[in-house]
Amino acid sequence: MVMITTDSSGSFAFSPATLTIKAGTAVTWKNATAVGHTVTSDDGKSFDSGTSNPIAAQGGTFSFTFTKAGTFPYHCEIHPFMKATVIVQ
Repeated sequence: MVMITTDSSGSFAFSPATLTIKAGTAVTWKNATAVGHTVTSDDGKSFDSGTSNPIAAQGGTFSFTFTKAGTFPYHCEIHPFMKATVIVQ
């Protein structure tokens, strides 16, 4: 699981920033902040939780199953400084 948190500097962040998994694994992101966020692949097409219906504040979740190996950087469309990576082996 990846938590969407507020880090020690007061900024929103994905934790962990890098997650390594095996192909076929579902990753769930859980929002522990007071505002909505998205989980959007940097390539714009691998996965996207969607900006029209962001992951709800205080416990909302989004899950995606990674079926192929690769490195998948992603960000929050609402807060572009939020960046992280899923590595699929």
